[in-house]
Amino acid sequence: MSVWRNAAAAALALSVVAAGSAAAQGKNQDKKKAAEDACKIDFSSSDPVRTGYNTITVLQLGASKPDDAKKKLMNVVGDLTKKPPSEKDALGTDFVLGASYVLLYEDMGEPATVKRSDVGASTSPDASIDLLAAADSDFTAVEKAMPDCADRTAYYRQRPWVKLINEVGPLINADKVDSAKALLARAETIYRGSPFGYYFQGHIAQKQQNWDAATAAYSKAVELATPELTQKDSNVANVKEFSEFSAAFSQLQAASKLQGQAQQAGMKKAVDLYRAYLKDYPNGPNAHPAQAGLTAALKASGDTASLASMWSDMVANPTKYNDAQLFDAGTQAFSANQIPMAVKLMEAGNAQNPYLRGGLFNLANAYWKASAFDKMLPVSKRLVEVDPNSPDDYQLVAIAYQGLEKKASDPKVVKAYGDSVSKYVTTSEKMPVTVNFTAFSHDTTRYTLEGTVENVTAAPKTVTLPIQFVDDKGNVVATKSTEALALGPKGSASASKKFSISVDGAAIKAFKYQPIK
Repeated sequence: MSVWRNAAAAALALSVVAAGSAAAQGKNQDKKKAAEDACKIDFSSSDPVRTGYNTITVLQLGASKPDDAKKKLMNVVGDLTKKPPSEKDALGTDFVLGASYVLLYEDMGEPATVKRSDVGASTSPDASIDLLAAADSDFTAVEKAMPDCADRTAYYRQRPWVKLINEVGPLINADKVDSAKALLARAETIYRGSPFGYYFQGHIAQKQQNWDAATAAYSKAVELATPELTQKDSNVANVKEFSEFSAAFSQLQAASKLQGQAQQAGMKKAVDLYRAYLKDYPNGPNAHPAQAGLTAALKASGDTASLASMWSDMVANPTKYNDAQLFDAGTQAFSANQIPMAVKLMEAGNAQNPYLRGGLFNLANAYWKASAFDKMLPVSKRLVEVDPNSPDDYQLVAIAYQGLEKKASDPKVVKAYGDSVSKYVTTSEKMPVTVNFTAFSHDTTRYTLEGTVENVTAAPKTVTLPIQFVDDKGNVVATKSTEALALGPKGSASASKKFSISVDGAAIKAFKYQPIK
């Protein structure tokens, strides 16, 4: 008999949100005009500052050829670096130099470290200059002296940052973590005020299983994804939702590596983060794994009272939760040996989705543990109906009959139950082909079913597994078959074959199939 199975395993997706729209944070013209009004830099303090400011303003209009633009920017840099600026010129010089370095970087690209003479600097011509680092230094000086100029410098900071940050996600997806990390560090040389940067930091730390760093990065991304930004940009909204969930997930992983009181304290932090996510996104795309994570964190933190309270609320108000959340909570209650509560939670899940294979399997196990064999029998039989090539399912039916047999007193009833036990055990043991499902997941309305088919006889077989996807009433919504699977004889390397099929259907809740003879 197989041990306990989760109805739906919690998983953390590694999808990456494109950051292209982040440029809008600095390109909004109304905001740019307001920033200019608030930033009181005197750009007429000297001829080099005035000329330089006019040059970068005109160049932004894109009217100059690239070579001409570079020459003009080099002249600006040369004029502003001939001597240290006076006190009245300092802010204007820093701002114009920072902007010039950014525009030169856009023209020259990486590597951004060049000789000072290559960008027209009048002093130390053979020394090196990192254009992004130099721009950052100049802008930082402006921001410290005049905080109201931060939005204006952000416009220039974000110009090179957007291009760099948009290359980070594909590198992460391609598992080129070191390259992604280096590129992200390069992007953050010039701009560190966006949730996207910390979002990617979290991804990288997560891939490296540096859970503390991941928690910190994702938490910072949540902090920077302000209501103003999330309302204006759906990508920022997506980053905030995923980061808020991922901060909790990462904290749970970090706490699981600790021991004793340190672990309990870490788990309490995870509890707080999961609760924050579920408060902000009660029906969010990660609400299901967040609920499972909260349950695990509460259990590990020793907060049994809160755990019991949460389960009680789920039982009392099951419509607030989906079937997967109820089944997962039941799994956790079962693991905590809270069998009556596990039964109630799984019954609530089963009421919402009475054909979910994992839910039926777990509920049958819960009834078995509770010695409720009269309830276990119909659930186990339905399980066999939806999953007829699983030996474990037939054994559950046999166990239910065996439990009823032991409680019966009428000899005829005892014999009938005993015969049923033998029938289902024999069927389980003599099944020629077995099916094992490993995943049933979905992305919006796209459902994917994965598993293996195994030949347990001495003769090779070719089989096809036709799957019927059903709604919560058992009605068939979609049908799709695996390709023909050529299975070698039992014990051979080819006796078992994996399969994966996907279908679309908004009403899909579960699946079933006809027995493979």
